[in-house]
Amino acid sequence: MIARAGETVKKMKKSDRYTSVIYAAFGLYIAFEGYRLELGTFRAPKPGFMVFLAGITLWMLSMVQLILSFPAGKTEKQTTWWKDRQWQKVVKLTAALLLYASVLRWLGFLLSTILLLFVLFKGIEPQRWQVALGFSLITSVTCYLVFGVFFELRFPEGILETILIRMFS
Repeated sequence: MIARAGETVKKMKKSDRYTSVIYAAFGLYIAFEGYRLELGTFRAPKPGFMVFLAGITLWMLSMVQLILSFPAGKTEKQTTWWKDRQWQKVVKLTAALLLYASVLRWLGFLLSTILLLFVLFKGIEPQRWQVALGFSLITSVTCYLVFGVFFELRFPEGILETILIRMFS
């Protein structure tokens, strides 16, 4: 049992290297795009300031993860990184995100996000349907209240918002 756990940790550390490099490259790309938007100063930030900081933060965290993924003093047994992976989850996640992006304008933020989170909670890492639905509702409504109401960001209105506006107008 302990030997099996050791193998799993080694495999995880090796896959952490791949994902850290990918995220590091993505962080540098985000930082570059933020820089192109204009940074400004700490007292007068411009549009690219937070984007640049987010990219640098992602890059730094990826570098820390990359360093931590190397074994201390021991060499790992070479294995293929795609072996023993659960590709069904990757395919399900990708399909769910593509579907979410395609129906976001039509269904609107709230309804499409509730459905996406429900699919993720239920299909990717199976939960009881009550737990999946509850967390989907709580998370989506909280995001809507924080970003849509408090920060006054505009989300795509969908059929739900259109129906509610017509009912209460």
